[in-house]
Amino acid sequence: MAQTASKQRVKPANQTKQTSVATPKAENEVSANIPEISTGKKKKRTSLDADTSTEPISNKRTNKRSVKSELNSQPLIESGMEVICSQTKFHDALSLVSCATPAKPTHPILANALIIADIETQQIHLTVTDLALTIQASFEAQVLLKGEITVPVEMLFEIVKHCPNGNISLSSQTQILQLIDEDKQTKICSLSLSDTDGKYEIRGISAEEFPPNSTIDATPIPLPTTVFKDGLKGVIYAVSTDENKYILTGVHIQITQEKLKFIGTDGHRVATTELSTQGIGRKPRKQVESEEIQFTIPGRVLKELARNLDDSVEFINLLYDAQSNRLGFAWQDIILRCQCLEGTYPDCEQLLARFSFDREVILEKAFLVKALERLAVLTDKKEKGIYLQFDGALQQLRLSIEREFGKGDQVIAAHLPSEMSLNIQFNLKYLVEAAKAIPSSAIKMHLQQSDHPAMLVPYGDRPNPELQMEMRQFLLPLYTLNV
Repeated sequence: MAQTASKQRVKPANQTKQTSVATPKAENEVSANIPEISTGKKKKRTSLDADTSTEPISNKRTNKRSVKSELNSQPLIESGMEVICSQTKFHDALSLVSCATPAKPTHPILANALIIADIETQQIHLTVTDLALTIQASFEAQVLLKGEITVPVEMLFEIVKHCPNGNISLSSQTQILQLIDEDKQTKICSLSLSDTDGKYEIRGISAEEFPPNSTIDATPIPLPTTVFKDGLKGVIYAVSTDENKYILTGVHIQITQEKLKFIGTDGHRVATTELSTQGIGRKPRKQVESEEIQFTIPGRVLKELARNLDDSVEFINLLYDAQSNRLGFAWQDIILRCQCLEGTYPDCEQLLARFSFDREVILEKAFLVKALERLAVLTDKKEKGIYLQFDGALQQLRLSIEREFGKGDQVIAAHLPSEMSLNIQFNLKYLVEAAKAIPSSAIKMHLQQSDHPAMLVPYGDRPNPELQMEMRQFLLPLYTLNV
């Protein structure tokens, strides 16, 4: 018991010996910078203290004092934006820009939305980017004080989504903490939102860390929205989702004086749409240079564009900078920018020119799509093929699928040569997607033989009959059938 008590009395002595060691210079600096902090009663130094190496302990003491200095110093608070905006407009803008949020951000700032309150235009500008795609949306607001900040877009969207209809007040502030011993500053940014029911605060990141939002130096080319969307819908389904086929994950676009052409392929199918840009709408399109403009846009970008481009928009402005290979789309208060895909897109026209077609079959689109969707329930991951049996004598097309767990048959009327008899097999998913992409009441299918591709083109009534459009869908058969 006596030995234990003796050991316990030694420990405080050792602790006193370590904590009492400090260089006079460090103590003088801290006491000079923070005169209001009491240093307490100084302990008498012993000869053991003088012989002990003080460098590592001094560094530890300095770090502790730096933390104390940071925590005890009064932070400088800078006021930021003060805004009153509509909950509906704020929500719609966030819904649009959040499409550019990366699933797995490589840096915390990429998960944030940049919010800029512009007092001159009385607008709020929201920007989100994943570096490959940048979307900016603006809307009117009552801006009392200008400012900018970035906050997590997902959290902000959920808060605004659940706010009641009406006005939302926004205010931001930045606390600047001075690290005295290290001569550095730390900024703590936050955004406050308040409505009629409550108040929220989100910790953010300084807008200075957000990637620079450079403009595209190019002359805008206005394109009719109807033309652009119809052409895009005809090819976007054929784009590859395999990242190993890098250039095929995009849609190739060619613009000439009066034509707009879209090409999409994944190696198993090819879709092309060529449209005239003249005579649609009331606004004449600006003349494009005599030379052809062509580029390849990532399929993901075009899917977001088609999803967010409202039919009420008459024209969309396209900006392309060939030098930087960057592209932009602008309409209303929305700007979408992206980097085009690098590489040479395959010459699909030259590839398809090798095939000729001498048989034609006309099918009602609605009946064909309905029959394919019914049979699709029998597909699986291994087997996705569907058999097409054309019978000219009966003027019908038989669609059949057979698996170990079941089989199915569908027969639809068809208009085809009376002597025609042909069996061919296609990927069911590819066939139904091609049929759905054709904007007409009927489909004309061009065929040659069972080991040749089929070409599908519009036939019959179309939603925009005044639009000059040439659309072709090419499907490769799965394999040759022995008939």
